[in-house]
Amino acid sequence: MSADYADKGLYIDEIDLRIINALQLAPRSTWLSLAGPLELDAATIARRWNRLSDSALAWVTVTPGPRVLDAIVTAAVEIDCAPAQLDAVADHLTTLAHAVTIEISTGRADLLVTAGTPDLASMSQFISQQIATIDGVQGLRTSIITRWFTEGGRWRLNALAPSERGFLAAGESRGRRSPSRVAAVSEQDRTLLTTLAHDGRTPMRELADSIGISPAACKRQIDRLTSSGLVALRCEFARPVAGLPILATLWCRVDAEHLDMVGRLLSRAPEVRNCFAVVGSENLVVQLWLHSPAELDAFEIRIRRECPELHIGERSIVLYLRKLLGHVLDQQGRRTGTIAPDVWLPREV
Repeated sequence: MSADYADKGLYIDEIDLRIINALQLAPRSTWLSLAGPLELDAATIARRWNRLSDSALAWVTVTPGPRVLDAIVTAAVEIDCAPAQLDAVADHLTTLAHAVTIEISTGRADLLVTAGTPDLASMSQFISQQIATIDGVQGLRTSIITRWFTEGGRWRLNALAPSERGFLAAGESRGRRSPSRVAAVSEQDRTLLTTLAHDGRTPMRELADSIGISPAACKRQIDRLTSSGLVALRCEFARPVAGLPILATLWCRVDAEHLDMVGRLLSRAPEVRNCFAVVGSENLVVQLWLHSPAELDAFEIRIRRECPELHIGERSIVLYLRKLLGHVLDQQGRRTGTIAPDVWLPREV
């Protein structure tokens, strides 16, 4: 935790990190059920979470599950801007529901946008009609993502002991059913997902009232969406305040026959937030959460020793993460607003 943030009354301490780590594993668990594994009383957990939530330092939200990511079209869009209009372009992009994550970065592009749409035609339309036409955009390059090896919703802190993590993960697994065939994401589902995007810990009765059904039926609806692999819940937090201010991106090249092996290996590295394959000469993108820029060299040395097939090309560091999975962030990584991502398929998946 930075002393500058502490002086401003912004802090995430070790106990807070344990609570966040627990909610990464079991996002809607009751405070009572977390009390035993965390060795804290439920009132303390609730009080600490309320402070984090009220200060916009941590939140639970909804994220696309693997079945959605496999079915929709996602892309990494690199944008070059007129220098004087960079902030204005970024501000405009934050209002777009298909622009899920927005990064102002060093390197070969001013902005990197992760976008999601139902199909290629709508992705083409989104880029040509909603991004390319923004005043100040001077050029862009689009890399279609062909496979997600891991994504930000699976990234975990290492604040809990292995036994504690195992207990919480086991509890979540007991609540899951085997994946089943799910019909189209309905308008009622979309309303529910929008509410969960703003607050993934919204009480069940409040969720049920928002869509006009009983709490029991609402729970079944959430269970159906999550157990089918369409939706997951994730706990996010202000990483600069917690001592993880650096988000780095590596554009890499791997021969096709080694791509699966390298992607799987990289996705297991504790620093890796995203790892995905794209169409292009640099066909693998890796993003890392780091404590300092100096850690990037150490990661490269280690990973190239483990993966000699990996050739790292462009490197960049994010100067400002403006939007993360639909949540608009300030310079400290706190949530200032939410534009619920529009990535849910309207058809059967």
